[in-house]
Amino acid sequence: MTRSTPGRPSPAGRAARPAPMHLTMLSRGRVYGLFRSLEDVQACTQRLLSLGLAGQSVQLLMGEDGAAALDCDGRRHGLWARLLRLMQGMTDERAHVERYAEALGWGEILLSVDVAGQPGQVPQVAQAFRESGAHFVNHYGAWVVEPLSA
Repeated sequence: MTRSTPGRPSPAGRAARPAPMHLTMLSRGRVYGLFRSLEDVQACTQRLLSLGLAGQSVQLLMGEDGAAALDCDGRRHGLWARLLRLMQGMTDERAHVERYAEALGWGEILLSVDVAGQPGQVPQVAQAFRESGAHFVNHYGAWVVEPLSA
């Protein structure tokens, strides 16, 4: 099995598929937050583990690869993604995607935690993010975006 970097040709000469896009209808039930250091991310991870969220899907986005996965305009992920980002332009979500991408460009780290199966855990997850120094923390629910910190 060979590994390839998203967007770069694989050893066989084929372009690899882009990483899954974030902040779409498929990423509902997630908490996203920005961190300024890996130490803060590690502290948050420890707090999440203490809450019993060891089996949760946790994703880190960093640097150019993270910004590519966010795909602000949807061009890396095809027509559906471009239409989705266009529709998000009528909501706060588009501004959120752009703010996350901008922060990644400054060297910040975006942490995402799946809470879809445990909506009652959102307040504790938000507290773990805040206590670890996260900012711009939001819960993306089925039909609502809930700000959890500034």
